[in-house]
Amino acid sequence: MNELFKKFSLSFKRQRTDIVIPGSPERCIARFVAEDTDGLIWLVEKLQPVQATWRNTIGTMLTDLYRLGTPYIHTPAHTSDDNTVAFHEGAPYQLTPFIAGTELPRPAYCADAERGKAIGEFLNALQKNGAKISIPKRSTPPLPEYIEDITSTVRKRKPAIHARVERIIPHLEGFLAAYDSIPTGLAHGDCHPINIIWNGKKIAGVIDWEFTGDKIVLYDAANCIGCVGFEHPNWLINGLVPELIRTLYTGNQAFAANVAHLVPAVLALRFAWLSEWLRKQDTEMLEMELDYMDILANHQLEIEQHWARQFKD
Repeated sequence: MNELFKKFSLSFKRQRTDIVIPGSPERCIARFVAEDTDGLIWLVEKLQPVQATWRNTIGTMLTDLYRLGTPYIHTPAHTSDDNTVAFHEGAPYQLTPFIAGTELPRPAYCADAERGKAIGEFLNALQKNGAKISIPKRSTPPLPEYIEDITSTVRKRKPAIHARVERIIPHLEGFLAAYDSIPTGLAHGDCHPINIIWNGKKIAGVIDWEFTGDKIVLYDAANCIGCVGFEHPNWLINGLVPELIRTLYTGNQAFAANVAHLVPAVLALRFAWLSEWLRKQDTEMLEMELDYMDILANHQLEIEQHWARQFKD
């Protein structure tokens, strides 16, 4: 293992099997935590060969954001030729600082307005500094294209589910028609409180950047709001979410100018979860997702009215 660490101008000391790794294990072939001889702790990830270029691009982006003072950014180790991915025994590896944190209490975290403010401040800084760097071009498909593809697949393979999805689509028509006019900016791409390392109710770091890229300015907020609300719909209008919206609305002109599209953006991003439950053939989660999408679609006005009272205070 020391040969791998030498590629990053580091010296391996020991593997830290005593440390639990947060985040999804599905984003790499294997991972473990290691300590170097200077006492620094690293997350070591063995990647698929097809991941190497994209992970290196993300590493460069994170380095640029760090140099601009973007909060909660931790940059991967660099090789002598300034790459953030190195090949060892034929496989690509990336080393990122291990971020120690405290456990996120689920679902109690949804009540924490302080967490909403912290996430909002991070997203504001991310978009502000993202405008100063080269944003990675690879990204997920535009939402209109993605929704059309999912809907077409469901129509062919799951007609009973398609009947429910078909009732949701009209609630997205205005958003989809306006989609190309909504400004874009740098997005994390999978913004969710579980992809944040917390120190109490403060952010220690943000992880899992695989879906980063240039996306509509509502993207990260919509994804985060949708995930919090899925814990229970009451959290759409209480606790973390209103404070997140208030922080973004007061600190981000592009977000504020397009806030009318926020609920439909939340609904649109739930199609990714719909696809996930279909892929996993998880009928229980699929039913919960469809019920949640119905709530978002049918109670849009009520949600928006509550949010409007919050961010205009």
